[in-house]
Amino acid sequence: MKLKGLKTRLYNIFFHTHTVAGIVISFALFVIFYAGAFSLFRHDILRWENPDARIEVPETVDVDRALVAAMDHYENFAETEVFTIRMPTEESPFVKFYGATYAETEVDEEQAATTEEEAQDEKVTEIDTTVATAQRETERFAAHINVEDNYHLIDEKEAETTIGDTIYHLHYFRQIPAIGIYISGFVALFFLFASITGLMIHWRNIVSRFYAFVIERKWKQIWSNAHTVLGVIGFPFQVAYAITGAFFGLTILLLIPSALVLFEGDTQKIIAVVRPEAAIQVDKDAPKAEHASLQFYYDKVEKMYPNVAIGNVRAYNHGREDGYVSFYLDDGRTINGTGSIVYSLVSGEVLFHSPPSEGGYVTSVMNVISKLHFANFGGLALRVIYFILAMITCFMILSGVLLWQEARNTKKYTDKQKRFHHRVTKFYLAVCLGLFPAVAIIFIANKAVPMDLAGRVAYVNATFFISWLLLIIAGLFWNNFRKLNRNYLQIGGIFSLLIPITNGIVTGDWVWKTLANAQWYVASVDIFWMITGLSALLATRWIQTSQKQVKVKMQQPKRVKNPSISVESLVVNYDKGK
Repeated sequence: MKLKGLKTRLYNIFFHTHTVAGIVISFALFVIFYAGAFSLFRHDILRWENPDARIEVPETVDVDRALVAAMDHYENFAETEVFTIRMPTEESPFVKFYGATYAETEVDEEQAATTEEEAQDEKVTEIDTTVATAQRETERFAAHINVEDNYHLIDEKEAETTIGDTIYHLHYFRQIPAIGIYISGFVALFFLFASITGLMIHWRNIVSRFYAFVIERKWKQIWSNAHTVLGVIGFPFQVAYAITGAFFGLTILLLIPSALVLFEGDTQKIIAVVRPEAAIQVDKDAPKAEHASLQFYYDKVEKMYPNVAIGNVRAYNHGREDGYVSFYLDDGRTINGTGSIVYSLVSGEVLFHSPPSEGGYVTSVMNVISKLHFANFGGLALRVIYFILAMITCFMILSGVLLWQEARNTKKYTDKQKRFHHRVTKFYLAVCLGLFPAVAIIFIANKAVPMDLAGRVAYVNATFFISWLLLIIAGLFWNNFRKLNRNYLQIGGIFSLLIPITNGIVTGDWVWKTLANAQWYVASVDIFWMITGLSALLATRWIQTSQKQVKVKMQQPKRVKNPSISVESLVVNYDKGK
């Protein structure tokens, strides 16, 4: 069955642009999806990697005590800056705290003198000595608070384990300073273009190829069918991630022209549309004022919405007369079941109220984009589905790279061009496939590096990135693609099986013990890696077996089509013919 396809000219244009866009972003796109798949479970992984996180989710949280814990831990806590207290969940039992501290940097004497002169010219009687002698800057921090341990706060820079965060940051290239997130945004944008053009060029044969997918033909045909079929299966998922990924990676670049064209350069207006509660004006130099506690308003919101979870509490200009607090609400059942309510800290007046599922258009779109991207609206089942679709996308990317190489392994390309295509494919495969054993290695390193070692996170992360680099370099020496795939699968499979073994030896948390103690998050990680390791080794064995079968077939002599006719009779008949 064939559907009506594009005209020849359009087909050629889309085909070439699809090929170029896909091959340029392929290895970066693979890293995004592979790391992003594990990022879906970063909070679940926390309980496996950190024994301190194996606690019950607290039934109640005193947000005032959480604020006091932050103030006590950070000497220069910036109270007037925005700070957020995120409530614990089943996946992440800690209270998360995001705030800022003041970092004072000295100002040179000339600048201080200028400030003093300006103050005298304006006939100001009191000169702010802090302004004249120092310039205050803020530095953001992130921390988590253990409610069960008397609200003990640990800064994330001082945390003992960060596997989930490391892989999560990798999926948008945060390790690349300043421009990493923009690179991921542009990769997502090109992926959207490649996905749409791919569907258009394969539309004509999409049904026939879907049902004709076999693995016994030429490699070009196998990779072509795999690329098409897997692309069709994951198309809605891939488009959703391409759009949401581009949005998060390029938000600033999108907002700048919008602010200039639609809002005449007034950024406050666009903030008021996107996040109305953040657009309320405050004066950081406003007089200090006594006001009701954050817990007072927290209890008030809980009574108002008893069946809706409070996701986080965000305070603005806390301790000042114009300070206010906002509460993010989430019903946890629907993709758009979010809302917020904002109170003035001093007067208790409701400054903004958006009940769950009744938000404005822009706010609703923002919430939908966020939930679609992070899969935090359908529970564990949805995240498992997302993970499987992400792995399918990774395989689709690899099949596209191999298809690109096979299509160029023809007589119309010179030997020099073929060598170039071979090197590019080999590099791409090394980067992509080397990530599989490297991720397994970071799990092993998390258990192998002693918990009480100072700066252990740096050692664990260094082990991950160095091992990935060494695996990439090793892959560049494997010229045969079959051997390259086999070796990475074999190495990754072995390291995967070592993860539960290492965990059991170091911590005593063997799978059977964690299952008996109902430590599902710990057991599930070990079981996942056991299944992954066995699957990888089985795939390796299949590759080796199929390779031997191919060699045997090549060594066998070709059979005569009609076995009833002997070679001697053919020779006799030939002579008679002469």
